[in-house]
Amino acid sequence: MTDKILVTGGAGRLGWHVVEEMKTGAELTVLDICAPRQDLPYIEGSVLDFGLLQKSFQGQDVVVHLAAIPNPRTAPADVTFQTNVQGTWNVLQAAEEAGVRRVVVISSDAATGLHYNPENWRPQYVPVDEKHPLRPTDFYSLSKEVTEVVCRSYALRGKTEIVVIRPTHIVFEFEYPELHDRGADLENYHFWTYVSPWDVAQGIEKAAKVPGINGEIFFISAEDSLGDEPLLDRVRKRWGITGDAVLKPEVYASNPTASLLDISAAREKLGYAPRVNWRDMVAKVAATAE
Repeated sequence: MTDKILVTGGAGRLGWHVVEEMKTGAELTVLDICAPRQDLPYIEGSVLDFGLLQKSFQGQDVVVHLAAIPNPRTAPADVTFQTNVQGTWNVLQAAEEAGVRRVVVISSDAATGLHYNPENWRPQYVPVDEKHPLRPTDFYSLSKEVTEVVCRSYALRGKTEIVVIRPTHIVFEFEYPELHDRGADLENYHFWTYVSPWDVAQGIEKAAKVPGINGEIFFISAEDSLGDEPLLDRVRKRWGITGDAVLKPEVYASNPTASLLDISAAREKLGYAPRVNWRDMVAKVAATAE
């Protein structure tokens, strides 16, 4: 039987890719403040409208919750926090009341507190996995940590399965020309991590369907880092991280430019396998210029 899936924020930049990835394998509905580009059932509205969510989630098997402020530059702090935190609570509460089987919530690697924070803050170890301590200080990162706390609470209630996806910096086509320089920058603010929206969509699609998971968090990243220099050489130069702070040296022995984020949990439990790398993106720019 085909699942009925509602996607909040399905008309957004990432939402378009998620809907494209999922539309052939599910009966999709989009809830957003703007209509989706695809010809799909559409509910106009905001995740801050709790009554609308209560009505819209009736009969849905899965909710994919994308609607959020995506970074600290898009909206004021109060709007960001309310949208990201209150919006998530609204979605989870309404989903639980409606008997939705599973909610997939999109968080961010910013929940770790490793981005938008003091310059001297650094990973405590590499690769960074889902057990890495969280210590955000800016309002956006904090909104993502609190979002995850709300998700944990609902997962513990046991009425609706909750799965959290933590994508790293999602690279859209307008950013492709910058990737070579970003990879060469020792002070790259996202620690050379990146991911294609198509791979995020893949991770979300799998998180919506793989049985037997609840209350788990998964990093979603490309397999490699931006740039050609070995990752461990860069973390040594930038932070002095060596030796015992490298938890999986075998990862970097087999792939010297592997991501700073550990995606093994997503691989093993979701079947996630990155399909796009930055060299493909740069090659696309070169081909377009010819």
